[in-house]
Amino acid sequence: MLGAAATVPPAAASVVDNPHFKALGMIVVWGGDATGVPIVSDFILDTGSGAADIDLIAQNGQAVVTGSFIPLDSPLSGEQGAPVRIRSIAGGGRIDADTNGDRVMDDTDAFGSFGLRNSTDNRTRRMELDTSFYVASNLPFSIDATATPQGSTTIADLQRVRATLSVTLSGDDGVPFGVAAQFPHTSGATGGRRMNRRRLSSMTGGFNVFNGNQATAASVGTLAEQSVRFDLNYRYNFGNVDLSQGVIDVEAEVVYTLYMP
Repeated sequence: MLGAAATVPPAAASVVDNPHFKALGMIVVWGGDATGVPIVSDFILDTGSGAADIDLIAQNGQAVVTGSFIPLDSPLSGEQGAPVRIRSIAGGGRIDADTNGDRVMDDTDAFGSFGLRNSTDNRTRRMELDTSFYVASNLPFSIDATATPQGSTTIADLQRVRATLSVTLSGDDGVPFGVAAQFPHTSGATGGRRMNRRRLSSMTGGFNVFNGNQATAASVGTLAEQSVRFDLNYRYNFGNVDLSQGVIDVEAEVVYTLYMP
């Protein structure tokens, strides 16, 4: 009689372990506080979903006057306005009331007395504002902008305001920046921009103003050293404004949203 022996395999278990580490894409945006001290106002993490990226700092940053860390709201006051050109003065010639060439007229300008004749007149000239913010990133990023008229300003007023964007690679505005940076677009200072003398009235529904194709960080360095400066120039053409038109006050809020597409 033949017998068969049955064998039972020993119990077995499998353990799966899958450690995973990742440094996220990030954008650091900085400028200055009300006292002109450099401050980081946005720290954005990439979520892979475009403009829905997460900003870990709740408040919005304020653009600064180019070449300083002073927010735009700080230096502009009721005593600053568009330059004036006084024409057809006695003896011939004209006077530009913006004597220090900073493109605004205020108490830092001064000129001598001039002779008045029947045809002497003044014309308000084009006014320009230059503002900036600083960006460091480890991935390419894009920028959208939305312009909103403030106070009594209308969208028709914003039709006369033109904005231009460019990038400065390095400099020293009180803190050196850019020595370990590269332009955020391979085409340089104006590469990737979509805002070149664009009317603010065309941006009230939101508009994509910049698309980069590389990180700002080019080599090992600090946040400031890996940062570039985004420069914004706003130009308002007053045209032939006469004193009879009174005070003209045009104001807009432009919000720039940075994200990784």
